[in-house]
Amino acid sequence: MPCPAAHLKSNNGFSIIELMIAMAIFAIGMLAVISMQIGTARNNTSGNIYTQANMLAMSQLEILKNNDVIMLLPGTYTDASKIDENGHPGGIYTRSWTISDLGVGARAITVTVQWNRMGRERRVEVSSNTKGNGV
Repeated sequence: MPCPAAHLKSNNGFSIIELMIAMAIFAIGMLAVISMQIGTARNNTSGNIYTQANMLAMSQLEILKNNDVIMLLPGTYTDASKIDENGHPGGIYTRSWTISDLGVGARAITVTVQWNRMGRERRVEVSSNTKGNGV
């Protein structure tokens, strides 16, 4: 039969070394989670900006395609100032478009939206051919 005093002297707890190792493993795991969260937030922001730029380009393309072909004079055009995601002045985007003659009653339209992010120039470009009036 075991002695009750021997039970009190047993070393069933954690040592300081074991606790430090456990805390180090936990800290490494937390750093990985934090890094993943930061990367996710950065990618979501980048995706949102690309989506806004694409919508700006598509909306300008649709406006141009709905005009009569006679009104679409060949050349390169740019918004007067930088625009925001709604097309109003004061944002980060620069929008330009080029109209080229494809022959009688047809035009090629290319709309480019540019912006700077993290020190690099980014761009979205959409193109279409039109005969005017939404065609």
